Amino acid sequence: MRRSRIDIVVEVLEVAKNGVNKTAIVYKSNLNFRLAAKYLLLLEKQGLIENISDKYFTSDKGKVFLGKAKELTMQLEIPNQKTNENVPKDETLMQKAREITLQCEAPIQRFRQIPCSMVPI
Repeated sequence: MRRSRIDIVVEVLEVAKNGVNKTAIVYKSNLNFRLAAKYLLLLEKQGLIENISDKYFTSDKGKVFLGKAKELTMQLEIPNQKTNENVPKDETLMQKAREITLQCEAPIQRFRQIPCSMVPI
């Protein structure tokens, strides 16, 4: 699954919290240099990151953004966890699949037992 722009921004801000160079951002946030440059420029224009002597630092505004983004992500993940609790285990799913298969095969088996002379053509 592809990452959203917000996911990438959050990763870059997280990596830059303690001050890192562009190469570290590229490797730690799994971006290529061209994309990293694009996101760094965007974040600098928005005031979320600061470039001080070739090191990037998450600004105070960036830390606030990071906190809000994490809070939002947590709120979105809680309903997913509740949904996953209702999903049966793999074994239960396999058992259900077997039951459905048997239910579908039963009419076919009965049809095969009918003599050919009785089947309308």
